[in-house]
Amino acid sequence: MALIGRTRRRVVQWTFAERESFESWSYFYSRLPAPSAMVCDGRKGLLLASRARWTNVKIQRCLIHVVRQANLWITQRPKTLEGQDLRILVRGILSIRTRRQKRRWIRQWRHWHRKYRKFLNERSYGDPIHGKRSWWYTHRKLRAVRSLIRNSLPDLFTFVGHPEIPRTSNHVEGGINSRLKELLHRHRGLSLERKQVLTAHFLHQKQIQKPPRNVH
Repeated sequence: MALIGRTRRRVVQWTFAERESFESWSYFYSRLPAPSAMVCDGRKGLLLASRARWTNVKIQRCLIHVVRQANLWITQRPKTLEGQDLRILVRGILSIRTRRQKRRWIRQWRHWHRKYRKFLNERSYGDPIHGKRSWWYTHRKLRAVRSLIRNSLPDLFTFVGHPEIPRTSNHVEGGINSRLKELLHRHRGLSLERKQVLTAHFLHQKQIQKPPRNVH
């Protein structure tokens, strides 16, 4: 895979890696000056490496990534009232703009958590095996959304009060990743080595290109 760092103006750094990990991101960050803020998808290795390398950096979790993953687990038509209420809450994330809206949303989130705590702790039980009865949490996907939001919350609304920080990583996803995927799809018959050459050329061009005049 390719690890890519970009400002709103251009690609500033990229490198190939076997996978996303603390080690690969640490190496990536070692070649960059410390930013004042960064927007990311919140992968564990990425966050650990960024905080280890840059202790004072402001981190903004990409809202689109959080909302998209949460909706995938909740589904479009949740069958339970608890899921329906959570879907409304998740949908409201993208409408947050001000400190007042942020505080109101966090209050609603905490209320949902308190109200349905017993529901989220419900268990299902299987048949006994070797004298032991297995069990699992009944509402695992709603619990997964709860964990996602709980873990994201410290970095979910960093942009509030900091208009210079984007709320999403769309400048990478739409401006780089989607075009790169399209390019590789058009040349899907190439070997891995040639795909890397093609990717390197594409990213190098993005790195040296002059930004548009209206971008600040």
